[in-house]
Amino acid sequence: MSMRYLSPNLSRLSPRRPRSPEVVKEVDKRLRALSPEDRQKLIVRLRKIAHLFDDAVRVPGTKITLGWDAVLGLVPFFGDATTTAVSAYFLWEAHRLGASRWTMVKMVGNVLIDFVIGLVPLVGDLADIGFRANRRNMKLLEKELDKIEKGAK
Repeated sequence: MSMRYLSPNLSRLSPRRPRSPEVVKEVDKRLRALSPEDRQKLIVRLRKIAHLFDDAVRVPGTKITLGWDAVLGLVPFFGDATTTAVSAYFLWEAHRLGASRWTMVKMVGNVLIDFVIGLVPLVGDLADIGFRANRRNMKLLEKELDKIEKGAK
């Protein structure tokens, strides 16, 4: 057997050239170029995610609602990492919708607070019931989108 088949293709291992700022801006414009129908579908999807992870089920006899964030938070580290990954998707989609940098900073802060508090074993699980990062982020995003729509008119 020849060594040619055993040696790795070194061209795949070499680092790529960094993209120029113009190329990055062009890619960003293409990502943000959503049709109004796609924007509405995306907003509905984000509302569903916020609802599922923060308010999906009402505890019988109380006004307390639980979502997957509180349930998965019971699993040490893995549950909090999973819910943080979903929140990261939420942030990415908010960026695509055109949220301002300051709104994104607030949203990232909410996610970080939720993740760090969620790491504390029992207190974090109780805090997940009270601190609803996805619901807060949805309110911030809707407020930002209302500003954008009013500014466009």
